[in-house]
Amino acid sequence: MKALKIIGIIVLILILTVIVLTFVAPTDIKLERSVEINAQKELVHKHLLYFENSQKWSPWAELDPNQKTWMEGEDGAVGTTFFWEGNEDVGKGKQEIIAFTDDKIETTVTFIEPFESLAQGYFLLNEADGKTTVTWGFDSKMPRPFNIMCLFMDITESVGKDYEKGLAKLKEIVESEKPAKKEYTIETVQFEEKTFLTHREKISFNDMQTFFSQHFGGMYGMLTQNKEVQITGQPCAIYYDWDEENQMTDVAAAIPYNSDDKNFKFDNYTTVKLGGKALKIAYYGNYENLAKPHMAMDEYLKNNNLPMSHVVLEEYITDPTTEADTSKWLTNIYYFESKPTE
Repeated sequence: MKALKIIGIIVLILILTVIVLTFVAPTDIKLERSVEINAQKELVHKHLLYFENSQKWSPWAELDPNQKTWMEGEDGAVGTTFFWEGNEDVGKGKQEIIAFTDDKIETTVTFIEPFESLAQGYFLLNEADGKTTVTWGFDSKMPRPFNIMCLFMDITESVGKDYEKGLAKLKEIVESEKPAKKEYTIETVQFEEKTFLTHREKISFNDMQTFFSQHFGGMYGMLTQNKEVQITGQPCAIYYDWDEENQMTDVAAAIPYNSDDKNFKFDNYTTVKLGGKALKIAYYGNYENLAKPHMAMDEYLKNNNLPMSHVVLEEYITDPTTEADTSKWLTNIYYFESKPTE
């Protein structure tokens, strides 16, 4: 009886120890690993977003070549879910795309075996000088009493090694892939003359976003307050000069309007008329890659011995606040033969 009592005390102590440790051990787990890839963000992004591509560099794909995988939904779309089921090394679970932009991809990862848990996964992409830094991370909660394992083994270290292995393979795959040169259709059009309310300044490239945000808002507010004025199109940028060496541009924020030839004073804003023969590119994509169609236009002008344009108009057709898919953003780019009349 004495021995049973001692065993009972030991068991009780062990139970109490486990209970205490479950509240001492952390339940939150966070992990991040990064790699720099010598490629543009657009190219890297597709290898992260699409499950078909990510399986080529996944550090767990080769742990069980016979594992069963399948997908529900359209690859690369929000709501699409990837399922896997394999040996004890890969377990069983699913991963769902919950949101994505050009700079971030978010997923929910549900582990079913060997134990149940939930993690919020993400990829962060930051491009600079033609190179892209990818940060792969996750936030998770380890349920009690499994969180006791965190006291005896560094889960972030073991998973971190897998992340590093996967990112190294991703880098190898992306850098070995030559990006296809995108062709742009250049057409000659007759741009119907429009009147624009503009604000023009010489600014640095770094100040462009602030410049447009400030003056688009101001001009819209001024035009909508005047009942005799109609806004006749989307916001635009008119470029008079682009100084790559000094990172400066002579640019105007512009909004087309119609006042039936009535003259109005618009404080610090100027009226500009623009129209005539122009070369046009209809560009679909995010604003960060707008340099590409301009480079294509410059090459076209050079190859055809045409003079450089006196003025360039970017017409932002798509409203980014209503369309999340950047591949559907339309910007019409016009290179005019003559300067606008102010």
